Amino acid sequence: MNRPAALRVLASVTAFAVPTSSSAQQVPSELPSNPVAGAGNLPDVLFKKTPYELWLTCLIVAFGLIVICLYIYAVRNIRDKRPEDVSRAMIVVTVITASLLLITAGYSNEQIAPAFGLFGTIIGYMLGRMSQPTGPKETPPAEKGDPKP
Repeated sequence: MNRPAALRVLASVTAFAVPTSSSAQQVPSELPSNPVAGAGNLPDVLFKKTPYELWLTCLIVAFGLIVICLYIYAVRNIRDKRPEDVSRAMIVVTVITASLLLITAGYSNEQIAPAFGLFGTIIGYMLGRMSQPTGPKETPPAEKGDPKP
């Protein structure tokens, strides 16, 4: 590279590298606090609920855990069980318990609607994927002109 071209490149790079007042950001005088949506933080969630909501939530969590434990106990002795069969019912019980938990925890319809959509997607995917046959795929019959292997 010749000398005048090198000087032009150096001048261009220097023009973008030197900070100016027009490229500096202004620091805000005071930072706004994050907005609090709903409860605020964990102590507010736990202690600003009515005792009825709190005990109902605890009861649903305990019920879900009992159902899962009973299911695990019942499935232990089944012969020739597949992982898909065990996980399908476990996921359904977990999603139903989580849905009941969201309802009784005092959330509004706008807050739990996305969660219900996600739960429905999970259930649909798991049940749809697991209902497909897992056996060996059949090969199509050979046509008349094809030689037999």
